[in-house]
Amino acid sequence: MKIDISSLGLKKKSTEVKTTVKVVNEATSLQILMLKMNKLQLDSDSNPLEVMEQSQKAITAMTSFLQAVLKLSEKELDTVMNAVTMEELSDFISYVLARIQGLTEEQWQETLKENEDEKSPKK
Repeated sequence: MKIDISSLGLKKKSTEVKTTVKVVNEATSLQILMLKMNKLQLDSDSNPLEVMEQSQKAITAMTSFLQAVLKLSEKELDTVMNAVTMEELSDFISYVLARIQGLTEEQWQETLKENEDEKSPKK
């Protein structure tokens, strides 16, 4: 499947990703880690040091996932890490995970539109 990578600050605008068993497994593992991180952040009894350590682990997992799935060189990964914010990285990871789970580009765009409509104030 073709993945739009234009938002990553790289010269390439898209790349092909084959949804192999390994890629799907890595995507699932990353989602589990992210859910655990969200749960830890929402827990009022969480130790701040533990939250920061888990946050760092999540960032490392996200960038490693991107590098593996998009087949980025170390230089390209460094370019991405210097070009995007944490919010942009998180949004891009969500996009890649959704595509790996079977959403088409059109379905993803529709999901973004629906989410934006929910966020905008109703008149």
